[in-house]
Amino acid sequence: MRVLDAIIRIRDLSFTWPGSRRPCLSQLALDVNRGERLFVHGESGAGKSTLLNLIGGVMLPERGYIDVLGRPLGKLSSSNRDRFRVDHTGFIFQQFNLIPYLSVLDNVLLPCRFSTERARRTGGSASAEARRLLAALDLDPRLAHRPAASLSVGQQQRVSAARALIGRPELILADEPTSALDPRRQAVFIELLMGEVTANGGTLVFVSHDQRLAPLFDRCIELLAQ
Repeated sequence: MRVLDAIIRIRDLSFTWPGSRRPCLSQLALDVNRGERLFVHGESGAGKSTLLNLIGGVMLPERGYIDVLGRPLGKLSSSNRDRFRVDHTGFIFQQFNLIPYLSVLDNVLLPCRFSTERARRTGGSASAEARRLLAALDLDPRLAHRPAASLSVGQQQRVSAARALIGRPELILADEPTSALDPRRQAVFIELLMGEVTANGGTLVFVSHDQRLAPLFDRCIELLAQ
């Protein structure tokens, strides 16, 4: 049974992009429980990616607050937010953001290079854990030493997921990671991703415009364009 304590608390959150007359997000309130798998959808411009960046501490709201793992992000310095993010949060980006000339294995290991906390939680061998995650996400082990740029879109997607999951971060933020996949491959990828998140005791916030994926998650919320 999941423990129902909030890993994310958001109150009165508002954000407006510079030069825009309308807020991207306005007076948003949201709790996300530990272990929950939350699906966030909405039309283009509704603030889905912005919300993930705010939760990850990449940006700060103009009003309101975000508390992640009991830490109010607005009270942390920029460098402390960066440290907090790499220690506790795994990002899966829509465009994957892999370093093309690095090998698959080196891309997955990047969070452990920047976070001793993530490296410690691999159980002593970050390389072995990276290989385990790649296998769990159904990536051929023979690809481990190939440059990321040589992989297909679906393979790069799984590398990006393994990189986000390594070191068992408490929170996984996924920004439209399945947008380039057909429905069958979408469902397979999400099942694999959720299996790893659940095994690690993590929490997943998954953003997509594709509402057909919503039944695969514990809860669904919609963001409306302002």
